[in-house]
Amino acid sequence: MQKIIIKNFGAIAYAEIEIKKVLVLIGEQASGKSTIAKLIYFFKSLRDDVFNQIYQDKEKDYFDENSDIILVLQEKFYNWFGSTKNLKDFEIKFYYNVETDKSLTLNLNEDKRIQCHLKNFYSNDFQESISAIKKLLQPVLGINTNQWLAHEQNKLGYAQIISHELNNLFNYSQVDSLFVIAGRSATVSYSELFEKYLFATVESRLEKNSNQEFQFKIQTVDEILMLEFIKKITLLKTLLITCEELDGLTFNLNSALKDKEDKMERSPYSYFVVKKISEILKGEYINENGEEKIIINSHESIYLRNASSGQQEVIRILQDILLAVFRNLKILRIVEEPEAHLFPVAQKSLIELLSLMVNQNDDNQLIITTHSPYVLTVFNNLLFAQRVVDKNPSAEAEVAELIPKEFWLKAKDFSAYSLGNHFMEEAKYCESIFDLEMGTIQQNYLDEVSEILGGDFNTLYSIHARTFRRK
Repeated sequence: MQKIIIKNFGAIAYAEIEIKKVLVLIGEQASGKSTIAKLIYFFKSLRDDVFNQIYQDKEKDYFDENSDIILVLQEKFYNWFGSTKNLKDFEIKFYYNVETDKSLTLNLNEDKRIQCHLKNFYSNDFQESISAIKKLLQPVLGINTNQWLAHEQNKLGYAQIISHELNNLFNYSQVDSLFVIAGRSATVSYSELFEKYLFATVESRLEKNSNQEFQFKIQTVDEILMLEFIKKITLLKTLLITCEELDGLTFNLNSALKDKEDKMERSPYSYFVVKKISEILKGEYINENGEEKIIINSHESIYLRNASSGQQEVIRILQDILLAVFRNLKILRIVEEPEAHLFPVAQKSLIELLSLMVNQNDDNQLIITTHSPYVLTVFNNLLFAQRVVDKNPSAEAEVAELIPKEFWLKAKDFSAYSLGNHFMEEAKYCESIFDLEMGTIQQNYLDEVSEILGGDFNTLYSIHARTFRRK
């Protein structure tokens, strides 16, 4: 299991959060949900930055903690979160493995620079293995063309060895990571020309910021994540033009229903993905020569750029789920506000799809930030479905008829936290709201939210009843 502890960073006074297979962060606006999600992504994506440094290092033919990890981490932090010279003292500790106490801690020194502390992080075997590979990766001078080609081919094998070592080092095996930003409709509602202009502008801004001295850097984490997201969406749209690698399965619900039994036999996930996507979109998605549409019926369609805000916000998540499931990827997904502009019934279907996606592989991981108590309720149902069957296996068929087992979640794989909590009496800023013993989200939290939502009505009804009697 992994965990993050944050002290005095931004709006976060203190937060201690266990990061399991599924993590849900709920809270009011400006409560720090997004900051926590970005910090988690920062630490979990560090593996790829370290890989690039080691693989491309032309100066040292041996592993060096300072240049291969610490400087990489410091530069990444400044590029994401900007200068630290005006920040109050903070501490962020990320446990890559709680059981072995493997952790990485960031705080500020007296000069307001980032300093890094590694604990139980790597072994002598790791250092020796990386040093050996770095020697082999160094440029070889005075060789002929055939020797150069052989060297380049060998580099692919070396890259795989580095990747394997870093997966073990960071306790991280996902091959496809993505931070799904809020405001996703920006990749739908604007023209492709505008999207290219935006991409170029953001890329130029990031490059300029990267070349600044640390004290002059500005926070660009949102632009970095946006750029990654746009790259991913460009790839998604390209793949969905033909759908060839999806084995003939598209968003078309009618074709999926006709061949339901065959598809269910090949993949228990395929049918549910196609069915839920069509339910959420209220139609079928197609991509004709790069032009995205939703087919409502045989006589009616709408361009995606003219679709509802809910359809525009959710479409990129649905496309990502589709490809992740059909390609059986090991994924990390951090999704901001998946419920945006969606009716509660559609929120239910989307959370079920995300749960199905994370269930497909033991190494998959899903982190969600949300404002919606409906999202918590859906997760609670998926957790309780698993609990009912765990306690009474004979009820499996009956429960599966109501909620397909592909959506069920295990209590040991789930964590949820409420942030801010100004509306709760005697509550800390960061509170776990998951009852591991019961295997569900704490009922008192759900009840308190419901009481707040219904409190004004109850008061109004009391006024109405009292004043009505006066007449």
